[in-house]
Amino acid sequence: MSRVDVDDPSRQTSRDDRRCGWCRAQLEVMARRDARWCSKSCRQAAHRAKFRGVAWIRATASLRLAYADPPYPGKAALYRGHPDYAGEVDHAALLSRLQQYDGWALSTSAAALPSVLAECVARALPIRVAAWCKGRARPHATARVLSAWEPVVWIPARQVASAGVRQVTDALVGVVSRRRATLPSAVIGMKPPAFCYWLFDLLAAAPGDSLDDLYPGSGMVSWCFAEYGSPRTELHGGVKS
Repeated sequence: MSRVDVDDPSRQTSRDDRRCGWCRAQLEVMARRDARWCSKSCRQAAHRAKFRGVAWIRATASLRLAYADPPYPGKAALYRGHPDYAGEVDHAALLSRLQQYDGWALSTSAAALPSVLAECVARALPIRVAAWCKGRARPHATARVLSAWEPVVWIPARQVASAGVRQVTDALVGVVSRRRATLPSAVIGMKPPAFCYWLFDLLAAAPGDSLDDLYPGSGMVSWCFAEYGSPRTELHGGVKS
């Protein structure tokens, strides 16, 4: 998945063909020469997506990482209209594919977690489980217990004890997913930027690493990985979604 070009004026061939760095809409002819966004909403959305700069670490070798955010078991029908829709996902086959990487993460639902863990145990995978605690749950017409968290099963590419690798908690609390109306590629269940940066920290990503987003959806994960550690962003004390 190619990154969204937000800062490369050379990619914009003429003043009449300049594009918004977020929604890719054509900028007005009378827009300022240095304009990057078509609206305040797009500028704010792009800022949130790269709000947190990350201190890059030096790695001895580049590693291959992967993230899988497939339709959760039993929920594939929600994506029936998506161009990549292919029905229910075979998680056994997906785990076999993930095992080819140096580090990987898999998002799933709390209900599906036992079956995913059983498959991991059968393969003797040294996985860990992290929790994305959203802080609130969507109302449901019939469910008695509302789910306010999602598990992430992951294997880091590097160990925390390695020199320079950032420490990270295994729970992300209070970051809420929301549909971004300014992003044309937005889909149900897309992950917010704060989740993406937390995910990269879990994987212990480093300069030169590559990340395959196996279910790209909105493309947010790939975009955030391209911005992860970018010198253009300032280092802030927290993250925003």
